[in-house]
Amino acid sequence: MPCDTVTAMQVFAFEDEAVDRLGVLTAARPACDLTIGATTLHEALGHLGTVRRILRPQFARYLVALAGRRIAVWGGAASPPAAPASTHGMLALLVNARLVPSRENMLALRSLVESGRRCIAHDGDAVAAALLHLSADGGGPDRTFVDRLVADGPTALQAIDPLALPAADAALELLQHAHDVVGAHERTLVGSLAMRIDTGRFRERLPGLFAADGAVVAEQVVVRQGPVVVEAGAEISPFVCLDGPIWIGAKARVNPHSWIRAGTALGAECRAGGEIEATVMEPFSNKPHDGFLGHSHVGSWVNLAAGTITGNLKATYGPIRLHEARADGGRDTVHTGRQFLGALIGDFAKTAINSSLPCGARIGVGATVGGDVPESVPAFTNKLVGGRTTAEQAATVLERMMARRGLDFLDADRELIEALAG
Repeated sequence: MPCDTVTAMQVFAFEDEAVDRLGVLTAARPACDLTIGATTLHEALGHLGTVRRILRPQFARYLVALAGRRIAVWGGAASPPAAPASTHGMLALLVNARLVPSRENMLALRSLVESGRRCIAHDGDAVAAALLHLSADGGGPDRTFVDRLVADGPTALQAIDPLALPAADAALELLQHAHDVVGAHERTLVGSLAMRIDTGRFRERLPGLFAADGAVVAEQVVVRQGPVVVEAGAEISPFVCLDGPIWIGAKARVNPHSWIRAGTALGAECRAGGEIEATVMEPFSNKPHDGFLGHSHVGSWVNLAAGTITGNLKATYGPIRLHEARADGGRDTVHTGRQFLGALIGDFAKTAINSSLPCGARIGVGATVGGDVPESVPAFTNKLVGGRTTAEQAATVLERMMARRGLDFLDADRELIEALAG
């Protein structure tokens, strides 16, 4: 984008009421910090301007308490990247935190910004994005709304309709349900890897394998198909089989004799082993031993013990249905339309050895499970003792895990755990 002025554009990633439909995956992190493809929406938006998250109260308080002293517990950047200049004076780009950070969506957002015209884009009834006009002198037609959004958080979105913004000619895809994350990741990964390769930071060390400086790739690694993109500081041990597309994040480690299959993204400092397919592991999680993990999404600071296996295909080969309990004691059936769907695992969850997770399992934040795991496990449930993990216990475990990654456990982290545990 041309840079004719010195005025930086502001980008606001806002959460709306529908974020709750993403269930366990966003119970302990902002929706814009979900890894989809090889990036998060927060990271992707950093190429358009200075990004500010407009979040649910517990996460807004957490980032204020964190005060930039360390990355967030979900692995997201604490400080926004430098913003490019805008050719249209003071612009504010509002982006729904449920937006899929695909190449197509990002190009559509860039087109809105380059047009410079006030506008709004919807996905169904939900606001997907809006471009607003401010001004360097503190005014502009949309300044009052932006100030209210910053002050009041997502509740201020109800005031966007009176702005009477023209409709944008842009198709933008939002996540609707938790299981949508798996499909969005599958569709997005190849384009996301291409954008990383295009930065020039990666050298093709083996046919189809692109590694940044500082990545360690053993000679005995086999790449049966690419692309495989390996970030700086990552380590791929001997006798690993890689079937791309794959992304391996900074300082992640893949153990010997592992099979990392198509569609897998390993976040920063993950530990991976055994067989993994079409799965996202968010930063700092562990699955270092044998066992199958497929078509799943795993939060941060999760530990999957040896022998943990996810089901991802029904015995009937039919589409997978999920069942959600209702307050009246009944249950609703959700038709995912997916033949392959593994587990959706919230941040800080743990499995015992030889745990078996059924197709479409949802494991809540901070839960501990073992044996034959039910389809849905509430947050902080401890199935091993038949009770509940307290906030104090969860904080103690997290502090120990963070110490193993050389990270300080802060009061802000403890307060977040307490808020999540209720």
